[in-house]
Amino acid sequence: MLVWAQRTVSVLTTRALVYGGLFVFVVFLHLALSAALREHGWNSGLALTASGGAVLGLVLVLFNLLERVREWRSGRREMERVRQRLPGGPMCVVWRAPDTTVAADDDAMPWEVVGPLRARYPKLARRLGVEGVAIAEFEVTADGRAKNIACVDAWPSDVFYDAAREALEHVRFQPKFDVHVRFGASYRIPFVFRISGAATLKEQGRRARKLRPSLHAAQQAVEKFRRTG
Repeated sequence: MLVWAQRTVSVLTTRALVYGGLFVFVVFLHLALSAALREHGWNSGLALTASGGAVLGLVLVLFNLLERVREWRSGRREMERVRQRLPGGPMCVVWRAPDTTVAADDDAMPWEVVGPLRARYPKLARRLGVEGVAIAEFEVTADGRAKNIACVDAWPSDVFYDAAREALEHVRFQPKFDVHVRFGASYRIPFVFRISGAATLKEQGRRARKLRPSLHAAQQAVEKFRRTG
């Protein structure tokens, strides 16, 4: 099963939106204060100076508050990332779809899903740009519910398996047409969590290549000679 998510707004875009909104707010507030002071008998220069000073003080206070909130959210996000054992930066998953020319074994999965099978994308992983894979193993009860759900593999964090397990707990299965089902058998479903557009980006830098056995043995001999010599 392929689970897609959209990219979150980048930090630069968020800052541009915040600064743009703050600029518009400052301009309107400055004009409103200067107009109010002129109505109370202040001359134009004094009104502009007083309103500018008041707006500047307000902007400094808002910036300090925003910085404190940003530091608090960053600390909370880092604690949550460590708790969920997520990597600190973006990670992409390359998933190759099965070959459709090869006939699938109908006995491997005699059940079909009733309705859509939806899985939530882990929020923090989506924000960090982390993709993942989880393979869940389960059995199907007589009423079409998944039971004894277990994790076969999850990468790079167990949060992807938690999302897969949650999806299986809320889905129902029904036997395929003219297929005899056997209760007590275990089945596996892979869940691939992808962020839209992440794997289509061009790679930065060079990719390391695996050495051939002969070259690998030669490299080990050279390194051993360097250490002993």
